[in-house]
Amino acid sequence: MTETPRQRARIETEAQITAIGNRMIDDEGVDGLSLRAIARELGVVSSAVYRYVKSRDELLTILIRDAFTQIADAVDEALAGERSVRVLALAMLDWSRTYPNRWALIYGTPIDGYEAPREETVVPGTRIMVALASLVAESATGTEAANGAGTAQSADAQELSATLEPLRQGLDELGLDYDDAVILETITIWVAVIGLINGLRFGQFGPGLDDVEDDLMSGVVGRLGA
Repeated sequence: MTETPRQRARIETEAQITAIGNRMIDDEGVDGLSLRAIARELGVVSSAVYRYVKSRDELLTILIRDAFTQIADAVDEALAGERSVRVLALAMLDWSRTYPNRWALIYGTPIDGYEAPREETVVPGTRIMVALASLVAESATGTEAANGAGTAQSADAQELSATLEPLRQGLDELGLDYDDAVILETITIWVAVIGLINGLRFGQFGPGLDDVEDDLMSGVVGRLGA
């Protein structure tokens, strides 16, 4: 169906609001967000913005969803050239360098008084983890083919399976079905990648690492055997 002029105008205004909000995040972080400032930049009265964004929380949701989409798009583009965990991790690291405050928005400290609505953020927010699980599963399939069929589950394996059940249910909601080994390896790699990037972006390792971030990430991923 062809968009009406009013619909096109609304889409354009919403895109402008998102772009301005992203710039505010880039410049000053979450504390710099202001619907009134957005209205001033758009050249409209404050009340007009509320026709598009009802509250600061709704603006945060829009920007969080947009940030998740942007970083996932960057990862997908990188994986189109080479499908590997190292490429995925380096793409995330590169995006975090370009947009450190947007990285903090989606992977940093929770925002006081704000809770992201699952129905709007889960799908974009899990795109990279889904891609990672796919890479791990592809690698696991090759390993199983080389090593032969697996053995019966031990008591420890059965306990682990029960522990991973909530995560398995979450994957089921996304239409994915992976075994416990894939789930656990995906979690292990994910925690290492996110933890390293957070350590770098938030200065937890101190100065002097700017020129070796990629090498450090490659080393960590290689250490994991991914």
